[in-house]
Amino acid sequence: MSKHQVFVMLALCALVVPSVHPRGSFGRSAGQAAPIPIRGLQDEVRVVRDRFGIPHIFARNDHDVYFMMGYVQAQDRFFQMDLLRRTASGTLAELLGPGPNDRVLAQDVQLRVLGLRRAAEASFPALSPEAQAVVQAFAEGVNAFLRDHPLPPEYGALELTKEAIPAWDPVDSVVIGKLLAFQLSFTLDDIDFTVRLAAYQQAGQAFGFDGTKLFFEDIFRSAPFDPSISIPGFLQAADARRATAQQAKIEWSRQIGEVTRWVSPETIRAARDYLREIRDLPFLQNALGRTTAPSGSNWWIISGAKTDTGFPMLANDPHLGLSVPAIFYEMHLVVDGPNPMNVMGVSFAGTPVIVLGMNERIAWGATTNPMDVTDVYEERVIIDIATQLPRAAIFREERRPIVAIAQTFRANQPGNGTPNDLVVIPPGTLPSGVLVPSAALVIPDRNNAPIIRTVKSDLSDFRVLSVQYTGFGPTRELETFLIWHRAKNLEDFKRGLQYFDFGSQNWAYVDVDGNIAYFTSGELPLREDLNEGIVDGLPPFFIRNGAGALLRQDGSIERIVKNEWVPLRTRQPGQAVPFEILPFEEMPQVVNPASGFIANANNDPIGTTLDNNPLNQLRRGGRGILYLNPGYSIGARLGRIVRLIQRELDPALGGDGRISLEDMKRFQANVQMLDAEVLVPYIQQAFANARAAGAPAPLASLAQDARVAEAVDRLARWDFSAPTGIPEGYDASDVEGERQPPSPEEIAASVAATIYSVWRARIIANTIDATLARVGLADYRPSGSLAVVALRNLLDTFAQNRGRGASGLNFFDVPGVDLPPEVERDILILRSVQEALERLAGSEFRAAFNNSTNLEDYRWGKLHRIVFTHTLGDPFNIPPAGGFAHLAPALRGVAVDGGFEVVDASGHDARAERLDAFMFGSGPARRFLGEARPEGIRGLQVIPGGQSGVLGNPLYASQLGLWLTNEYHPLWFTPEEVERNKVSEQVFRPGT
Repeated sequence: MSKHQVFVMLALCALVVPSVHPRGSFGRSAGQAAPIPIRGLQDEVRVVRDRFGIPHIFARNDHDVYFMMGYVQAQDRFFQMDLLRRTASGTLAELLGPGPNDRVLAQDVQLRVLGLRRAAEASFPALSPEAQAVVQAFAEGVNAFLRDHPLPPEYGALELTKEAIPAWDPVDSVVIGKLLAFQLSFTLDDIDFTVRLAAYQQAGQAFGFDGTKLFFEDIFRSAPFDPSISIPGFLQAADARRATAQQAKIEWSRQIGEVTRWVSPETIRAARDYLREIRDLPFLQNALGRTTAPSGSNWWIISGAKTDTGFPMLANDPHLGLSVPAIFYEMHLVVDGPNPMNVMGVSFAGTPVIVLGMNERIAWGATTNPMDVTDVYEERVIIDIATQLPRAAIFREERRPIVAIAQTFRANQPGNGTPNDLVVIPPGTLPSGVLVPSAALVIPDRNNAPIIRTVKSDLSDFRVLSVQYTGFGPTRELETFLIWHRAKNLEDFKRGLQYFDFGSQNWAYVDVDGNIAYFTSGELPLREDLNEGIVDGLPPFFIRNGAGALLRQDGSIERIVKNEWVPLRTRQPGQAVPFEILPFEEMPQVVNPASGFIANANNDPIGTTLDNNPLNQLRRGGRGILYLNPGYSIGARLGRIVRLIQRELDPALGGDGRISLEDMKRFQANVQMLDAEVLVPYIQQAFANARAAGAPAPLASLAQDARVAEAVDRLARWDFSAPTGIPEGYDASDVEGERQPPSPEEIAASVAATIYSVWRARIIANTIDATLARVGLADYRPSGSLAVVALRNLLDTFAQNRGRGASGLNFFDVPGVDLPPEVERDILILRSVQEALERLAGSEFRAAFNNSTNLEDYRWGKLHRIVFTHTLGDPFNIPPAGGFAHLAPALRGVAVDGGFEVVDASGHDARAERLDAFMFGSGPARRFLGEARPEGIRGLQVIPGGQSGVLGNPLYASQLGLWLTNEYHPLWFTPEEVERNKVSEQVFRPGT
């Protein structure tokens, strides 16, 4: 029996394990039960559950409200909490076992090397005494629940008992916070970009084109697909300006020359090997965001001057993995005492704060801001002969100590019938190829930078790769949310921002005083060279020089290189990173803009990348280069959001000049593909050219294909939306989870969405991918998103460049055809339509379309599906759990509307052209709408699943129907609302 089969069998065993809730999720009965004594409480606490299982905790002091927060989270989500703390700590194999081909253990190794647990252990003592007390109280609550209740079903499947489960430690909550911030801000694109640029340059030399321009200008463009930004005019208002080459000496893409001048060939080879090792590890895949698929989120805020009620409105939907249980846990915390608190929203299981939510006066939301806070360095090191480990890094004439931190790895052995069978994994290379180290190596002078890769070399010239990152030192993010729990106004909110040290975010803010605002958080380190207005060697999104110098063959210094973070001179309020950072006032931000609205969707907030050069903008007053990031999301979601808002506000475009809460719901449910709106006209024009008199035969023949003609006609009449088009599918037009038959318009749009989505993959394959393959770069393709950006650029500039990129390569070459460039372009566009139709009628899609050649059968919902996944797989996955069923035996998951880069995020790879490739696994982890009225915040919310993580519990998927059809539940916030909607109530009192 394979490890996978054993794992599935173990999961099935979980069905016979008793529930963690002997009293049920709602308490002992539908009324108030007898008070329960709990050791550790200081006073009585009341927990009210509404019909969605949301706990409303009423306490008389902070200790008790956070104690009970830990208690109820453990009651509903302990396995998820345990999973997160072990993942972050690099001990997940102690829970799940080493995994197939030792991949769970491999992830443990990488996360132990990176050292999030070490950073958390340093962060806890850096917290204020008040924050430490909160985290401690939360841990006490978790342990109080574990002391008196059985473990959830998953532990039976994993053959683990309470004896093998460590008590909850305050650092566990801190490390979960570190992990979540790490996922949103840590990047290893520096390594990937370096390897790719070296390959592009090498291919350019071999095939006679400009490999550097191919990389920067044709393929890995910084400029987005859509140029919408969040704060128009910010750069001008900040007195920043574009730099000329003379002013800043930053024509860097022309100056860098060969990558191997700055990074040794041996290091590039080692970097390539490292990428192969980590690419399939879940918590490191996100670190390759620009070259894989970047994460996303949306928010927009409307001023009261632009709403139908006259009050500000906020919409927010952060996009995270759609797992079981949902990543967010809904809570309401109330303290009735000398320092009152009333806050509601969502927390991450295992953490003692409301991360997104509202109190009586303010509401806030967030999207990820992918600021560049990570630098990878090639270091020259000195080896300890006795241990064969690096003991110092050479920086110019100095030696920076390297510290070895001993590591011991263990793994559970589920499936052998022995409970708690954890074994030590000895150091060395396993048969799977996973290298288990005896120690993690750290350079303290680089903010505790870990050494992630050793480069094979001789002892006289030994090199390693290190990673310097703002999150590897002590930070205080938890303080931010504790301040916001009680924030009364904009100044309180800004005060909290000063402690959000890493995990860069774009924050949306509204308050009952009528303010709307946008702020960026996170500490952005200043680089030496950029601070002087130059790029010294490779820019900071490549592997940089860690030795501080270029060396000659004899080891002497050829010249100094300035690639370091600037040493700390002036500490900013709340600053944690011991280096100079961009001052808060220079970060993207705006309060009450004249436009009356602000929106963000992980896009370039102020426009530093719109000209495809992220390094030619000067800081305020010309003080060095304003560098935020080499590139953001492709901008399609923001482009759609801005269009929707502007259309509603402009009577000339059919709007009524005001935005309502219903409009906000409609915007959040939008599934129109902006890339289709831009690219379909090229298909129409190619078809018109093919039908024109005198069109060359290879082109004209494509227009004579009846199915191609029908497909183009359907695309011409399409509104670019992506409904499922099937009765079994869930669409925003359905109501409260109840599915309705699709309308004729939905069916037509569904078919068009299918045809276009497969065409997109084919046109990328026939242009971008085919061109790269012809010059030996098939293994160095861009992500699907970047390919779409590159394709638009090539089409938009076709009149000037005739299909050739800045590199000189022809991206619209039709092998065996010698016709004018515009004809070959049109042939590829229409041939891609033809190939898409052939593919849809072929064997790959037989399970969905039964080899049909009738375009009416190509319903999008047969392809666009989702399974909400659990770590242990079936039967915990949804479907089959939660009362949901698979669409068909060969079509796993539930059918949902959505698609590539739509507002209601549900995207897949732009290259998708296989049956299951259109499935998605991330999207809105929480949808929220808030209106800031003078009497308080009115909130609506939904999560993709339910409050309980316990299989079989009624709350396991109780909100999923609402989520699938873009509905919400009210946030019952006032005492009267909570009382009216109470399903259960339980009082807890101090025990002995």
